[in-house]
Amino acid sequence: MNEQLMIESLATSAGRVPTAVDIVGLQQFSTEEMQARTRRLLSQVAERSDCSLDRGDWQADDEHTLIRLPEGARAVLYHASGSMIYTSGLAPFAAHFERMEDKEHLIRQVNQSAKEVVARQWVGNHGELVFERLWQMKAQGADLQGNSCEPLLTRVVGAYRQVVDGLPVLGAASVALRLAGNGALDMLSVQARPSAAEVLEKAAIIAPELAARQLSFQLVSLLGPVRDLPEDVIESQSMQFGYLNLGKRKAQRLLAPAYVAQVVLRHKMERQAYILAVAATEKTYLPICHCGDQALPTASRKLR
Repeated sequence: MNEQLMIESLATSAGRVPTAVDIVGLQQFSTEEMQARTRRLLSQVAERSDCSLDRGDWQADDEHTLIRLPEGARAVLYHASGSMIYTSGLAPFAAHFERMEDKEHLIRQVNQSAKEVVARQWVGNHGELVFERLWQMKAQGADLQGNSCEPLLTRVVGAYRQVVDGLPVLGAASVALRLAGNGALDMLSVQARPSAAEVLEKAAIIAPELAARQLSFQLVSLLGPVRDLPEDVIESQSMQFGYLNLGKRKAQRLLAPAYVAQVVLRHKMERQAYILAVAATEKTYLPICHCGDQALPTASRKLR
């Protein structure tokens, strides 16, 4: 594996990077406030479904609140982040699409649903939600003679990215929703972190080349000596710059910039993918886990 080529490729893929970025404070909520926000969101979901969501079994512990709702629906609120995930309980092939739809039509449909359900309060004073990607979930069957039927469109998924002051908030999709063929909301995930009005300070950004070198060191620490790896083991590599979301199970008081790399390795029949992150500032603002600092089995267990 040519480590220098990987560093150069990562640094180039980051594109234009600003010289300084605001460190933005995040709104902090008590458990009671987060539960009230979840109730409001569920009431908005209920307006688009045939299921009444104003009653349910709410069970809270230190880490999350589990809400069991009628007809198999459920929701989970994560106390550390305020993230919420709702699933309707629909069977996988229930309420499928009657025919294959045009992609642009499906995008308009998920955009309309997102507009009706997710209020601006979920992204805060500095943010907005931007459509990022559409997935189409399809099924197809075949008989013993190999004759296959036409593909069936079962669900569509729209993913949205939170953007704060022009920079994406990297991590899992900030908002994702899955629609059934009858327009019913089958799943909703809200992992956006609402920004506050307060800007804490402006921080200088390190060069992409330096970040790429740090990310390369992390990868090499995971894989072992570079000389033992084939030259063509890297299938693809890319690096993004933006604010970092630590995930739904992590508390976070501010948004700080980071470089996030995605590296795909392939050797013969084996394929692996890694997502690695480093702070984009000299000063440390967020507790970013560097997997290269610890043994791989231990790191894998802690990241679950």
